[in-house]
Amino acid sequence: MPTLTPSGYAWVAAIGAGLLLWMIFLAPRLMPVLTRSLHGQAPPPLTVVDRITLAVSSVLMFFVAVITTIMMFEVVLRYVFEAPTLWVEELSRWLGGVIFLVAGLYAMQQRSHIRVVILYEAVPRDVQRVMDVAATLCICVFCWAVAWGYWGNALRKFEAWELYGSAWNPPIPAIMKPLICITCVWMSVQAINNLIVDWRRAHAIVPAEDA
Repeated sequence: MPTLTPSGYAWVAAIGAGLLLWMIFLAPRLMPVLTRSLHGQAPPPLTVVDRITLAVSSVLMFFVAVITTIMMFEVVLRYVFEAPTLWVEELSRWLGGVIFLVAGLYAMQQRSHIRVVILYEAVPRDVQRVMDVAATLCICVFCWAVAWGYWGNALRKFEAWELYGSAWNPPIPAIMKPLICITCVWMSVQAINNLIVDWRRAHAIVPAEDA
């Protein structure tokens, strides 16, 4: 069991409670917006894996707005009142890191990662399925290798509740490093889910900009 400090338990409890309440009350209301396909085709049916990914993505939707708001707040305090904060820059960096890391799950769910489709579109659907299997295998091997190799270090950071080392001193390393492992594992799960869902489709999903 992690040996957290009282402040560490408070951070974990606050973040966990906030995410739980969001998933229960707000994520279901935002999911119809997130399920609008980025492609020219009808979106595939949603599975439990898709719904979890979209629920997490619903949180990220507002992180950009939060970053923008607190940065504007910082500008006003710094240049109008000459009273800069200690926490705005670090919180915006923290939230931005979460967006950069976890938003890849939404891109995976929407089949919107950058890819070269010239050869893919030139072959029959059965050959495309073989390519999909190969691509999914590569994704899973990479994601699990990263998670397996990094998990020990991430767990130590979490158990020690490593702080950022600044004046505000938030637990950025303690949260972000385990999140890397969790995201990699779920990325592989989402990739396998996409393969299963897309297998029965008569036509492959092509990104909107390539359609």
